[in-house]
This record gives sequence, C-alpha cells and structure tokens, in this order.
Amino acid sequence: MRQDSYGFIYDDFLSDRQYERRIADIESRLVLLDLVGHVARLALFRSAKDLVESMVHQGVTTIVVIGNDRTLDKVMWFLPDLDVTLGYLPVAEPTDIAEILGIPHGIEACDVLAARLIEVLDVGRLDDRYFLTEVRLPQTIASINVEGQYRVSSINGGSISVRNLGGLLVQDAPQADAMDGLLEVVISPQEETHRRWRNPKVVSETRILIRHGEIISPDPVDAYADNHMVNGMHFDLRILPQKLRVITGRRRRTVLASKQLPKSRMTVTFPTATDHKS
Repeated sequence: MRQDSYGFIYDDFLSDRQYERRIADIESRLVLLDLVGHVARLALFRSAKDLVESMVHQGVTTIVVIGNDRTLDKVMWFLPDLDVTLGYLPVAEPTDIAEILGIPHGIEACDVLAARLIEVLDVGRLDDRYFLTEVRLPQTIASINVEGQYRVSSINGGSISVRNLGGLLVQDAPQADAMDGLLEVVISPQEETHRRWRNPKVVSETRILIRHGEIISPDPVDAYADNHMVNGMHFDLRILPQKLRVITGRRRRTVLASKQLPKSRMTVTFPTATDHKS
C-alpha cells in the first residue's frame, strides 16, 4: 500500500499578519494529526507549476492548497496531469469551492484532510487549460457548437456558463454534477429580454449537457476559466471524466441528488435562444 507524502502550497497573501494566528492554529493541528511534509509558498515571480512538479519529483503524492478558491485556481490549470491527490485548506474568502466539496473553513479542514475521503472528479478543459468549476462569458453574442451537430446562442446576447462543478455565481443556480462525464452549458438571456415575456416560466435559461463542443464568437471575447481570463474568438471545450482525485468532506455536493437534466445530448430551448445546424 502506497504511503502518502504531503506537499503544502501556501498562497502569498497568507504572509499578511492578520493570518498569523489562523495559520499557526492550522499548522499545530496538522502536526497533531501527523500531517507533515514539504512546504512551498507561492510568490509573484515563482511558478506554481514548477513548485508542484518539484514536489512530485521528490515523492509527494498529495498536494494540499492553503489559501482560498483563488489559490486553487493557480494550480488547477495543470494539476490534473500529475499523479497526485488534491487537498484543500480554506483560510480566507472566497470559499465557494470548499463549500461544494464539503470542506469547512479554517482549522476544522485539517480533520477532513486527515479523514482522506477521496472522490474522483471530472475536469473540464478549455483549449489546453483545465478547469474544475466553470467557464464563464459574462455578456456575449458567442454561440456554442454542440458536438459538431448544431449551435445554440441567445438571440440578443447574454451570458454563457459551461459548468463542471456547481453553479458558483448565483446562489440558487442548479448545481452541475462533477461525476457524470458531462459539461452543463447554461445560456442566460439579457435582463431586458425577460420583459418581453409575461410568463416567467417561459423565459428561462437554455441548458444542455455535452461531452465536447466549441465556443465561437464573431469578435474577440473574454472567457473566464476558474476565474482566469483568456481572450479569443474560438475555444475548444471538452470533459475529461474521472481525471482528478480530491479529498472532500462528508457534506460534499459534487453529485446531484436528483438529475435535473437527462444524461443525453438533448436541449431545453426557450424563446430566448436560437439553435441552428453547424
């Protein structure tokens, strides 16, 4: 049986004095739980990829990110290519991903790490960049080419989200399933479009489950993959099933309790969206 070796990656903002007590408490708890290993700190001119790969070469099998969701973003774009398990100790906001993974804030997260409840999650990929949560295009007239079969877009423009894990931007958004081998595309119309329809049940989002597709825009557009911005007119999208091992809490929300969409390539299209053959 493989003995796990830990590598701890601290975000640079944790060097601020306001976090001293919290970090000291976490480190004391980790020692008490016999969770010790290599330590590295992110910095402005220090590559997160180089730090993590160096740890892996030294035998580290579990990479523990200490910080917040933004810290997680800094390693997620490359981490699925490495043979490691991901752990997460959230110290400061934002911690939306931690909530979905069932990981409590602060010192209690150490006990989740020690329990080593591991889920194997899907990850998405935007061109050559991995993402755990979603790709967002806040306001756009871009369209989604669905598996080379047809395109779908909002008539008057709107926002596009391509979700793998959860719906992080709106509190009551449907939660995507990170273990179903599919990406959930959500196209939301602009607000003024809603006023054209009297029945709020008719005006809704277009939601599609896909395995791969393309984002196509007539003009350069900003896309945010796990909050990292990239710009372009064409992006390749795809899901990579069971690509990342993650230590989660028992109250995790990585899988839907009841499926809200059929596991197929069906579309649910409302008057606010158009779809046409590619």
